[in-house]
Amino acid sequence: MQRMQFSICQTFRHTDLKTPFTLLLLILLTMPSLKSRSQIPNGAWRDHLPYTDGKRLAEGGNKIYCSTSGGGLFSYNIQDNSIETHSKVNGLSDADISCIAFNPGNQMLVIGYSNGNIDLVKNDSVFNIPDIKRKIIVGDKGINSFFFRENFAYLACGFGIVLVDMIKHEIKDTYMFGEGGNQIHVNDITFDGRLLYAATAEGIYSADINNPNLVDYNAWEKLDALPDKNSSYPFIAWHGNRLLAVFHNPTTRYDDIITVSETGWQLWENSENDNFGYMGEQAGTLVVCAGDHTSLYDSGDRKVREVSSYYARHAILDSQNGLWYADPYSGLVKISEGGSGSIICPNGPAFRTAGDMDVKSGKLWVGGGTEATKWSNYGAYEFIDGYWKNYNNHLIPGMEGFLNISKISIDPTDVSHVVGGSNGYGIIDFKDQALVGITDETNSILKPVTGFGHGYVNVTGVDIDSEGNLWVCTNFSDEPVYRRKVTGEWESIELQYKNFGVETRVNGILATSFGQVWLLIQNDGILVFSADRENSVRERFFPVINQEGDLLDRVFSLSEDKDGNIWVGTNKGPVEYFNPTEIFDEQDISGHQPIIPRNDGTELADLLLSTEKINTIFADGANQKWFATEKSGVFLLSPDGLKEIHHFTEANSPLFSDNVMTLAVKDETGEVFFGTDKGIVSFKGQATEGGDDFGNVYVYPNPVRETYEGDITVTGLASNVNVKITDISGNLVFETTALGGQAIWNGRNFRGERVHTGVYLVFCTNDDGSKTYVTKLLFIH
Repeated sequence: MQRMQFSICQTFRHTDLKTPFTLLLLILLTMPSLKSRSQIPNGAWRDHLPYTDGKRLAEGGNKIYCSTSGGGLFSYNIQDNSIETHSKVNGLSDADISCIAFNPGNQMLVIGYSNGNIDLVKNDSVFNIPDIKRKIIVGDKGINSFFFRENFAYLACGFGIVLVDMIKHEIKDTYMFGEGGNQIHVNDITFDGRLLYAATAEGIYSADINNPNLVDYNAWEKLDALPDKNSSYPFIAWHGNRLLAVFHNPTTRYDDIITVSETGWQLWENSENDNFGYMGEQAGTLVVCAGDHTSLYDSGDRKVREVSSYYARHAILDSQNGLWYADPYSGLVKISEGGSGSIICPNGPAFRTAGDMDVKSGKLWVGGGTEATKWSNYGAYEFIDGYWKNYNNHLIPGMEGFLNISKISIDPTDVSHVVGGSNGYGIIDFKDQALVGITDETNSILKPVTGFGHGYVNVTGVDIDSEGNLWVCTNFSDEPVYRRKVTGEWESIELQYKNFGVETRVNGILATSFGQVWLLIQNDGILVFSADRENSVRERFFPVINQEGDLLDRVFSLSEDKDGNIWVGTNKGPVEYFNPTEIFDEQDISGHQPIIPRNDGTELADLLLSTEKINTIFADGANQKWFATEKSGVFLLSPDGLKEIHHFTEANSPLFSDNVMTLAVKDETGEVFFGTDKGIVSFKGQATEGGDDFGNVYVYPNPVRETYEGDITVTGLASNVNVKITDISGNLVFETTALGGQAIWNGRNFRGERVHTGVYLVFCTNDDGSKTYVTKLLFIH
């Protein structure tokens, strides 16, 4: 598990908590430095999930567990105040957690996922039950809540109830008791000692738990004594020898708590006009989370405690009678006996969505928005020195009304300056981590979609060139391309291309190192132009055609590699353009799609990734190519695209999803960040950016201890130098070529044996021998 020896806590009086902004501000003011988390070993993974949107809680093994709506899970150790994050990176089986609960009888944490997957966790061992996930079920497979009876867990699922044997780690039965035995969405489950009750989207059902044939839908009886027997009931509890349920009153539009008996129902005497995030019985105490408070009632319905809470989604009493609640803006909150609260939340991006990424000088910026989240206020995230900083209109005065930031560009002339593009609200500038200004149709020449007003400046691409000029493209516009000069002056670029307008998607822009601007026209092809300071334009449009003559007219991504070649991502794989400086003079333009031999005894070959939609392309420090795909995860290929080095999927790696929408590589460290539709995760690659000369060359770890089994890294090298490692007598034990500015050694000689204790010399030389560097390494066997 990812363990952090600190807790992010702030004590406050609950009467001070009036808005979610207050809670978020407290978190920001109390975040510690996370430089200790800024480096991970080669080949290691780490998750970057949001933890502020607390959803469900559980207590077990001196820990309080908190799952979030963003799919994350963390635990707080109440003995040493440490925090651990839990994800696929450290052993869980899936990424989208929907519910958690702890069974004290067998000391097991149960994790349910939105796709029906199940993990049983005990003493850091994870037992996976993937049956529901793998089963073909039309509709919702998600797990909504748990009920425990002895060593069995009853799972309230999107299609019925599933009975899990927690000792054998297997599914014992499935109960589908909708009309005619069809699927039925079950929200919650409770038990009165004989009858099992299920609160569903279509009323409340009961069945005798001793009935040996609960798989027969006829064993389940639908309760008639309800305000609406066909309505959805989100929560149900057996408390004080009565059945209580939450009912959404269509007249008042508030939730009511009702008591239900065989003869009828009535409004519970302690019910109030409110909206409830949770209601449940816990060891004789009824816990109710309302809009701005959480209340506790004993078995006689007497209110024994009430604390302020802002739309808490869940609350629990721990074994020491301590109160905790899941806050939708702060993660986990602990309430003291005196009524003060402590916020506990690991650092992370504010939301799980990931738009465009850009990285320069060790700083990673991620747009929080996508086209699908056009009206969401996700803003952007920055990752530097192992710490996430969030930028959105909850946190920053002046961003009110500015919603998603889907495109990002870091200024290469001043990395403290960052520009974001919004699919709807124009351009936003940050400088030194502070908001500088917003540019839209009200204060510039930027134009919204014809016939629409504010909220329709659909920026779909931003890029800052080597001189500091900002290039912008917009969607569905007659004037889709703009430049903001270094002086701050805006101009619309007049182009000869005739098909711009409300039917045309312009999906990205790239300012190249050689003065051209490449424009993606999604269902048509590529428009390349070169604009000087007087707005004189040289222009060329061409459809994307590979060397086989195949038309690939769906284009989605652009990238320039370390050799200055341009790669275009299409719905049928990537296409490379050599010598792009000559693009205006070529008579016929065709790209090159690498051909991969099948090596199966035939002479057949396939075009590279020809069945894949390529969402993003990125060249790392060794000019290896990373390809993010919509359905098949991530590929890392050799610089020429002919050799596969890695293929990461959600099945064979901690990758959260096979739909990888964006990625970026930190050239200084080789860490690769993947933005999936289920959150951000990163992998420490081996390639870093090499310089023209040797920089701060060092070897780590150094010394190599006898207990260390990982890779040994030589970094700070000039690009692609030859690296030889010898013992003190000059005997060669290892040789390789650096990947960009970094070389990796596994500590073994050419025979695969771990080398002996001693001092080893590391000789680094470029091709012609004009640049050399020697350093030492102590190895302890």
